[in-house]
Amino acid sequence: MESQTTVLPQISAACELIWGPAYSTEAEIGNIFEQWSQGFTFSDDCKSALVQEKGGPCAVIVPAQAYIIKHLIFDSEIQLADVTDEQRQKALERSLQSILLNVASDTIHIAKLSQQLDAVSSVQFHRQLTLQSFSTSELENHIGSLTEGWCQNFGVMSFLYSIVLTRGVENVVSDIGIMGDPSLVDNTFGHGNQSLLNLILTGTATPNVFDYTRSIDGMDLVGVTKKNDIGFLTLLEALRYCKVGDFLKCPEYPIWIIGSESHLSLLFSAERSLCVGENSPFKVARAAFDTFDCEGNGFIPVTDLPNVLEKLDMVSEEDYVEFMKERLDPDSTGIILFPAFIEEFVPGAWEKQDEAFQNKQFVVHHYNGLKQSNTDRKVMYRLGAAAIYMEYSQVMEASTAPTPLLRVLRTKWPTIEIDWQSQPSIS
Repeated sequence: MESQTTVLPQISAACELIWGPAYSTEAEIGNIFEQWSQGFTFSDDCKSALVQEKGGPCAVIVPAQAYIIKHLIFDSEIQLADVTDEQRQKALERSLQSILLNVASDTIHIAKLSQQLDAVSSVQFHRQLTLQSFSTSELENHIGSLTEGWCQNFGVMSFLYSIVLTRGVENVVSDIGIMGDPSLVDNTFGHGNQSLLNLILTGTATPNVFDYTRSIDGMDLVGVTKKNDIGFLTLLEALRYCKVGDFLKCPEYPIWIIGSESHLSLLFSAERSLCVGENSPFKVARAAFDTFDCEGNGFIPVTDLPNVLEKLDMVSEEDYVEFMKERLDPDSTGIILFPAFIEEFVPGAWEKQDEAFQNKQFVVHHYNGLKQSNTDRKVMYRLGAAAIYMEYSQVMEASTAPTPLLRVLRTKWPTIEIDWQSQPSIS
């Protein structure tokens, strides 16, 4: 089949959104394009683990791996050691279907190559992309053949375009807002940004990881608005650059994408009790407090107390508020610390919040699909024995944990310790 001489306008718009305004379908994207030029393929050393050949496409491959784990362990109750070729392919189909349904409203828009190619330039790739559309109910009948195509060269990139086109370029731009990056992929190193990851996990390309909406300097910033199947934890929180909200920290399934500075990996467990409900008094109060503790400092200005009380549907009459200001800020520092706030309004909740986890032991697995990050380039799950202890000490602070992964995990479980059979890498 001859290469098309023109590029579809929808593909052109998606190209500029993904790679940045400096790139177009008529210009070579360069090394970044090469980094993303792979299909969804499984490891020869671990039947259900996807392989990432080069740095870059982890923002698509790792969420796909997360949904594969969900389908195998929780939907199908299959032991990972017993997975067959047919079962892993079906899990991949269900994974990619789930992601498309996350971002879809009524229609799925599929970008696919008009013919399978071994090696092409980015210009040729965009000229070969065609579009197909299905209703969400029709996708079930086509996902098998579509997945076969996405397992070939350029399949990951074609799937990325399908995600963006299904959400809609204008909707993604609106989701990102003026504070987010103008492209979904870093045009220097090639890794996907937070907006792309949130789009895949939540259906909305917000660049923020906090819950609900926050007002900062008079500007409303939209965060994550609901609980999702897959969670997210990041090293940037341990470094105090951000604070991940409960919607991402406490997903439906015990599967968390782990973010380092420029790469994504995965932590998961079969222990469903690790997913705590969002409606405990502590978590409701914490969410209300965090709405006004925008930088995650652990305190709010005393002037925001009536706003927090109003958000919690509590008494916010002026006399009562003034009384509580004096009670919670006896030294007139102008701030209210979270421990004092929670003990006043949800007595005993601070000690009880992790009651279900105290001295709890469970098995975890870590996945890093990047070949170069695995011993002998063999992509395999790393097994660990985890324990969450009752006692908390300064030694267990996230910022002082001995490994980057433990630093990340202590942003969710401050007292967690893990004994790994083989130390994993999150880079």
